[in-house]
Amino acid sequence: MNILQKKIMLSTLLKLQLFYCFLGIGYNIVSYILAMSGGRQLSSTSPVIGTIFMSVYGLCLMAGYKGFYKTYRLLMLFFLVSSGYGGVIKHFIVYSQQPEAYASFSAWISAIGINFFGFLLNLMAVAGRFEDESMEKLSST
Repeated sequence: MNILQKKIMLSTLLKLQLFYCFLGIGYNIVSYILAMSGGRQLSSTSPVIGTIFMSVYGLCLMAGYKGFYKTYRLLMLFFLVSSGYGGVIKHFIVYSQQPEAYASFSAWISAIGINFFGFLLNLMAVAGRFEDESMEKLSST
């Protein structure tokens, strides 16, 4: 199924994006705790920077919740690019050059999986593949 062929309810998309946000924050918190307890952080990403980034992402979802659809889509475009490059492609590059930058293969796969999930959700938002009960068509905005 092509995710760009079917629209979903905005409330569902936003809940999934919030879930992605919490997954990312959780991953970074675990990474930080491991590093502070003398272990290795989960990935090459600074857990503090990762947590801040995901927190800002969560705040940007408010544009969608408040009905500012153009602003929401523009913000999600920024996160689409950053989650696609920094969250997926960069992890492939780093792992291919420095696999020891990750605590384990599972930590690497988790980082890619979380960010690819977010990438798909942000792609749906940017493409306008959502509808809200209060609007007839997104294209008229």
